[in-house]
Amino acid sequence: MGNSRVWTGRWKGGRTFNGKDGRPVFVLRKMVQGRAYTVYLDARSETEAEAELALFLRDPEGYRTRQEARQLKQEAAVYLTAETVGRFLESMRNAGTTARYVGNVGFYLATWAEALAGRDLRTVSLQELLRELARHPTGRKNRITALKSFASWLREQGALSLAEDPTVSLKVPVTRPEKAMREKGYSIETTERLYRALSGWEFKNFNQEATRRMTDVQCVRDVLCIHAKTGMHGTEIERLARGEGKVAVLEEPGEIAATVTFIHKSGNVHRQSIDRQTLAAVQRLQARGAAPVDSHIRRVVGRACKKLGIEPVRLGEYRHSFVTWASECGQEVRPKTGGLPLAAIAAVVGHHSANTTKRFYDNVKVPPMIKIPIRLEHPEDPVWLPVRAAALRLVESA
Repeated sequence: MGNSRVWTGRWKGGRTFNGKDGRPVFVLRKMVQGRAYTVYLDARSETEAEAELALFLRDPEGYRTRQEARQLKQEAAVYLTAETVGRFLESMRNAGTTARYVGNVGFYLATWAEALAGRDLRTVSLQELLRELARHPTGRKNRITALKSFASWLREQGALSLAEDPTVSLKVPVTRPEKAMREKGYSIETTERLYRALSGWEFKNFNQEATRRMTDVQCVRDVLCIHAKTGMHGTEIERLARGEGKVAVLEEPGEIAATVTFIHKSGNVHRQSIDRQTLAAVQRLQARGAAPVDSHIRRVVGRACKKLGIEPVRLGEYRHSFVTWASECGQEVRPKTGGLPLAAIAAVVGHHSANTTKRFYDNVKVPPMIKIPIRLEHPEDPVWLPVRAAALRLVESA
């Protein structure tokens, strides 16, 4: 206190003096268990000072003035920023999480960061999270999973307590019953409309101008093309895009332009013939080095579906669509050199089942191709210019 202060009065917890603005400053002066405490309170009246006194007496050692409490709260604030998300994603990589999954989580956390910009996560309510989720018609499960994983990591780091975590009561939805109830697959017309509607837009991550760029949509159209024209699994497309397989361009291509070959997890070699458009799509994805992550596909497809006024399309269901189309209107296309179906060969050589013929003799270089009467056209698609692909390593694919 020194001699520079002139006491002007007393109150229940100590004394007062006049501040520079003429208002009384309440000073708490108490002796507790042999220790003298002198605290300058942030109180505007004697009533407020007495309330602070009550808090002090409850825990003298842990007592903080309002200003000190605000400062501590600010220092302990937890924000969803590019820096914290980056550290979280790095921890996922170090734990062996696949790059594709890390990319998906990063995408959804970027959308959360935009919605919660400048907000201390400890002050965010469950209702706010639910309102933000309601703004997005797709990806609810993935958005929730990404945010809950991030919050769990923050708790492990000691930056967030369980009581402060706004995601604790956020439930991950169960999607299986809904999928079982609706009809699988899509029509050729819907697919053609969707392909034409897949167009790009400008965007930026974490509200940072330096990240502004045009959405890469061609890669999504390429994935849709391969799904619709071959019935491949999404994982098979991903492996082909990474170069884990073999693309062989025909010397004299007709409707069949090339074959793609990879080893299934069963150990069997699977070879499939593709047309020029599908070949171009595969080559572009391989030049890119990877297929687009699921979150990017859902975002692009979701915007297109919203524009068309249709329910969100799931590319994973195009295997079912391909089989349906093939059975309803597909045509078998054989290479220029001809060839007969295995069933006909089995009948001639006396095999009871075409499976026997397939098991021992199905090593043709160019198998028949199923042609679907579908036109996938977009004004921004590159011109098909098939180029001979170098032989790529043949590795096992799941």
